[in-house]
Amino acid sequence: MAVNPKKIFIKDLVNKPAPLDVWVQGTIEQAVGNDVVILIISDTTGRAKIVKCEAADGVIDRSSLKKGTYCCIIGVAVKTKGLPEIEATKFIDLSQQPAMKSAWEYEVTEADLVLKGKIKPML
Repeated sequence: MAVNPKKIFIKDLVNKPAPLDVWVQGTIEQAVGNDVVILIISDTTGRAKIVKCEAADGVIDRSSLKKGTYCCIIGVAVKTKGLPEIEATKFIDLSQQPAMKSAWEYEVTEADLVLKGKIKPML
C-alpha cells in the first residue's frame, strides 16, 4: 500500500522516475475487463491507466468502476512514459460529493506549495 502518496495532476506524472506513490482524482472514461479491471481516468490535465483495481481497498464490486464516476485513486505509478500507469491500492468513489471535484485543483496546488516550503500550514 502506498504509505506517503503525493497529490498530483496526471500531467505531472509524465516522465517522472517510477515507482512513485501517488494520489490522483479523475473521472472514469473507460472500464475494461471482468475479473481483472483496467480503468482509464482523466482529470483536467490528462489521462492515466489504472490497473489492479479489483484488489484495491474500497472496491466493493465492479458497479463502482463505471464510466462517468468521479473517483480518487491512491497507488503506485509504475510507468510514466506515454500514458501513465498506476497500480491502485485504494479506490474511493467521490461521485456523490461534487465539492471534491471542484476543490481538487486547489488541493494539489496547495499541497505542492507546502512540500516546496513556499507556504506553511496553520496548525
